[in-house]
Amino acid sequence: MARLIEYQVCLTPEERAHLHANTKSGDWPPRFVRRALILLKADVNKDPLQEEQIAREVGCCVSTVRNIKLRFAKGERVTMVQDNARSGRPKIIDGKLEAHIVATTCSTPPEGRLRWTLELIADRIVALTGVESCSRATIQRTLKKMNLSLG
Repeated sequence: MARLIEYQVCLTPEERAHLHANTKSGDWPPRFVRRALILLKADVNKDPLQEEQIAREVGCCVSTVRNIKLRFAKGERVTMVQDNARSGRPKIIDGKLEAHIVATTCSTPPEGRLRWTLELIADRIVALTGVESCSRATIQRTLKKMNLSLG
């Protein structure tokens, strides 16, 4: 059975003051506050607590405490409390495409139809604008955002 490595957290007085100030001010989201509390309770310069006790007091699992301590030990220091920026998926719908969707929805439906459906609008948008694909959900979100309905 493998032995778990115990990572030590050794905060400088400036880092400790920074974490204390931001956990008390209410400016950080709860996730950041929880990470800061884990680091403060695991600091070897003050009376460090066991991982299980930290997890109980902070309200998380022991593996979260270990992961935070590991990230700190790898050199991310206090900046690891905040998340790195995530790239995310680029938006498919921009203002010009929204205008096409609204214009298509407000126009008369195709021959043989009484009204537009989400599938018809999506197919028309792909044909008109050259977008690779456009789903029903994308059309629905855009219409909801614009406060329009097909009814």
